[in-house]
Amino acid sequence: MKIAVVTDSGSTIYHEGIEIKGLFKLPLQITDGFTNWLEGETITIDETYQMISDKKILKSSMPPIGRIETLFETLKQDYDHIFAVPISSGLSGTMAAMESAAYMVQIGFTAFECYSTALNQLHLAMSARTLFDQGKSISEVINALQKAVDDSVTFVIADDLRHLARNGRTTPLAATIGGFLKIKPVMIVDQKSKGRIDIFEKTRTMHKAWESIIELFIDRKVDEHHIIGLYHVWANDAALEFKAMLEKAFPKTEITFGNLISCVGVNTGLGCIAIQYIRKVEI
Repeated sequence: MKIAVVTDSGSTIYHEGIEIKGLFKLPLQITDGFTNWLEGETITIDETYQMISDKKILKSSMPPIGRIETLFETLKQDYDHIFAVPISSGLSGTMAAMESAAYMVQIGFTAFECYSTALNQLHLAMSARTLFDQGKSISEVINALQKAVDDSVTFVIADDLRHLARNGRTTPLAATIGGFLKIKPVMIVDQKSKGRIDIFEKTRTMHKAWESIIELFIDRKVDEHHIIGLYHVWANDAALEFKAMLEKAFPKTEITFGNLISCVGVNTGLGCIAIQYIRKVEI
């Protein structure tokens, strides 16, 4: 059986410029209520963040359903099955839209829940492609990816929760608690939160948030068998300071660094810092 792997721009695949045979991508949308842009195709991260800085109210949404159906129709000509690694279903309706499109097109379809986005999502999608190329079955690939997801987490540190609460990406607790306290809310996205953004901890300073996260990573024995992703929303200086702390605490661990993807940044606001880790999939 010939299997295509599909992911979306939440994985940073557009911004990383990754092109792998048999790995396909779809752009999430950024909208200001009047205009829709395709993340990574018709709008850049900096252009998105400039609009946030200009006080425009932006939202993110799943890829256009027509784009999904067109891609799946095309894939049907050469592939028997689609294996999708979309952005967490707790953050977007992309997975459900893909399932619907596959049903309409009448092609075999399997969706894998990554309970995250960004680095974790990209690592899982690329690993799936490699494993299928090695001749692994769908069940074998799911088992390998799940082991990585079981040892992963994503944290988001924002100045407040207004952006997060507005689009419903948070749990009810997370959506209400930050508005009444002058805190640095440390938000968590993982299997326990079902891929939605939930409260992990409330700190008074960004440094205390960083120290708490590093302590958790140490407790979870993050090492050379993991990858750490550190991203920011126009907070480069602070993110670099955090990166130096991570490099000291985890000298053997690969660390990726850059701008947070637009589809997340429009919900968190400027100044946000996001960090995640995932165990490397056994290839």
